[in-house]
Amino acid sequence: MVGVYDGLTVIELADRRNQWAGKLLSDGGARVIQIEPVEGSPGRWCGPFVDDEPDPDRCIDYWWYNTGKESLALDISRPAAGTLVKKLLARADVFLDSASPGKLAGIGLDYSSLASNQSLIHASLTDFGQDGPWCDYVMNDAAHLALGGQMASSGYSDPKAPPIGGQGRHAWHMGCAFVLHGITVALFERESSGAGQYIDVSIHDACAMGTEAAVPQWMYYGSTMYRQTGMHANPRRQPPLQLPTADGNYMIAVMQNFGPRVWKSLIKWMDEKGVTGELHDPKYQDEAYRMSEYRTGNVVRDAIARLIAASDGEECFHRAQTNGISWGLVHAAEENYDVPHYQQRDYWRSIEHPEIDRSIPYPRGPFACDALGIEPRRRAPDLGENTEDILAQDLGMSAEAISALRAAGAAR
Repeated sequence: MVGVYDGLTVIELADRRNQWAGKLLSDGGARVIQIEPVEGSPGRWCGPFVDDEPDPDRCIDYWWYNTGKESLALDISRPAAGTLVKKLLARADVFLDSASPGKLAGIGLDYSSLASNQSLIHASLTDFGQDGPWCDYVMNDAAHLALGGQMASSGYSDPKAPPIGGQGRHAWHMGCAFVLHGITVALFERESSGAGQYIDVSIHDACAMGTEAAVPQWMYYGSTMYRQTGMHANPRRQPPLQLPTADGNYMIAVMQNFGPRVWKSLIKWMDEKGVTGELHDPKYQDEAYRMSEYRTGNVVRDAIARLIAASDGEECFHRAQTNGISWGLVHAAEENYDVPHYQQRDYWRSIEHPEIDRSIPYPRGPFACDALGIEPRRRAPDLGENTEDILAQDLGMSAEAISALRAAGAAR
């Protein structure tokens, strides 16, 4: 498959924060050479591991974030290895790093030191950017979600309960998405100017502008959003809408409208289950009244809770959706493997993993578009799997020179 980034060569200094951007470039057809320490990048050691055995080549988290890349294991702090990286960058299209501000200048790999390649696009992803009073501060993903504002809008409706953070590297994903946007725009600009650019992306900046309605609510009304159990933050406190089903699952039951069609289908369904209560009272024929009662009272909400409690999860989800009601069944992540919807959309890609003698289904990717062609091409590399080939074929090093580099501890 030809991808939107086909033909590009990307040099990525391996780090857990930026590897998602490198993965999307690789899934889009770019050749991504990941330069990692001889002991392996941090992403190889975070777990979980296959069979719970810590091994840099059996980290499941690393597998997901590094599909299709090549691994070049070098100690770039050593002059000999740093020189090799410069040679690779002299012919590369994109340089992707997440080193702390000033670190690359100390080893001659900053943007100004690479000026001989005038078409190079250098994208740096850091916690707070390359300058400013916070530029040397360090963060993890959860701390970014706290300082950026997301955590204040996440958690339970009970105001006495503390906020909670997200899972799944949300802050890093936001930073990587903006890195990818910046690189893509710079590639378009390079088509006309022929010149590369330096792109400074701050994860904190990405988080601070990704708080959904919280910032506009404060700017326009001077008020904050309330955390809501099982749903987005809201200007008004709402009761929990994670409702149990008859078979032990949970539904997210948010009602966005009570138009005639939706109301008629709900009443019919409640009648079948014997849970309608007083909703046949003529006053509930008024759409404005039933919406107002839903927002401020308990009669409609309690009836919906009874309906869901009397229905199995799958039945509840599909019948609600058939009638235009935007309820969702809470799935465990692994349950999605067997959902027919994903299978019919050809969502899963089977990637061979010979080290465990099996194939693993990976999500196709964020786009279903033949012209873009973004999907995982092959498994993530083992540590240093491509070191010899890259040094020999790309840089013309002899077998003796490669052996000497390894013997000195500068390569693996």
